[in-house]
Amino acid sequence: MQKLRSFFVSSAGFFLDGYDLSVISFALYFITEEMRLNSSEEGLVSSASLIGMTVGALIFGFLADKVGRKKLMGIDLIFFMVFGITSALSQDFTQLFISRLLLGIGIGGDYPVSSTIMSEFSPARSRGKYLVAAISLYWVGTLIASVANLTFLGLYEFWRYTFLFGALISLPIIILRIKLDESPRWLASKGLLANKELNTEIENKGVNGIKELFKNPLLPYVLAVSSVWFLFDVASYGIGLYYPLVLKEFAFPSNVEVLYSTMAIAVGALLGYLIAVSAIDSLGRRKVLLIGLGGMASLLVLGGVTMIKGAVLVPYFMSFVALEQWAGAVTLFYPTEIFPTSVRSTAQGFATSVSRIGAILGVYFFPSMVHSLGFSASLIVFGITSVVAFALSFITYRETKRKELEETTIGKILPASNN
Repeated sequence: MQKLRSFFVSSAGFFLDGYDLSVISFALYFITEEMRLNSSEEGLVSSASLIGMTVGALIFGFLADKVGRKKLMGIDLIFFMVFGITSALSQDFTQLFISRLLLGIGIGGDYPVSSTIMSEFSPARSRGKYLVAAISLYWVGTLIASVANLTFLGLYEFWRYTFLFGALISLPIIILRIKLDESPRWLASKGLLANKELNTEIENKGVNGIKELFKNPLLPYVLAVSSVWFLFDVASYGIGLYYPLVLKEFAFPSNVEVLYSTMAIAVGALLGYLIAVSAIDSLGRRKVLLIGLGGMASLLVLGGVTMIKGAVLVPYFMSFVALEQWAGAVTLFYPTEIFPTSVRSTAQGFATSVSRIGAILGVYFFPSMVHSLGFSASLIVFGITSVVAFALSFITYRETKRKELEETTIGKILPASNN
């Protein structure tokens, strides 16, 4: 029971991320009308939390390697709670943009901290299962967001209540996180815990600072994981944040139908994760990633060529997100398996930050792409980015399944096996 509680508490940041981004994707249509936002302001509001995540991931990732994982796991969600409340109370574009920007700093900060501590606590033979299951909570958050939207939809300015609800559910998570233990691997990397299996030399592998991330032998891997995650997020977030708006424009006029369809898409994603959980430690990271990216690329191009629209968009997006999760899970946690403890969270934070830039580009330019090129052509453009990510992954990613972090991490000493 203790292990299960620790799992959910440490991975709850992904749940809150899914909730937040899904809430804004549906609410944006109403906020734009109520606050009379122009197209530029609409794009900035939709991408504000992603911009904040870019900053938060860098700052918290670096700090987690300096002061420890545990100390930051409550602080990042305090950002989410406080600025979730101010988002709900916002009266104009400036207030809403700043609130969501600061909220995003907390979510972004949680990515490197939570994924790092999950990786460091998980057993080698089932580490992939734990990490994929943790990330699947993103779509549980998406599902709960749709339920919240349905619950409050009849109220005046209902989106304020959904924002406030998201902020309040973070409070018990913050309280429970205070009781979590520090990562033994981080303690060992700082010389605060030593035994035969965990010590400073084994954990750090001769890597002692952030500057060494951008030198050999780590630099090629930093570039590879950041680039693949960047390309993945261009398509994943570029389309994903607009599922409600796409469904409303090209499939259903009813807001209730849109919400139920969004819930169905979330179920598709969870089914994809369910299969990925059973496959990640048997097929391995590399195959799961390539199947996911290949499936994404194929579906995007197919949807563009066939000019898909109407009710069939629901099973289409359900299939897309199911495969998308295979790729998304690996791109998110893979950096925590290949970088040594001394810079693990910093590397994860850097890769997260780069990926959010891809997400911002996708989210900001998707509406204008649809306006100028059309929905079908936009799908093909995202399909091409997925093809490039597939090719880069095929060349650069190596297998880490069922190996201890001592084997998979790269450094100046005790080099990891290339098998």
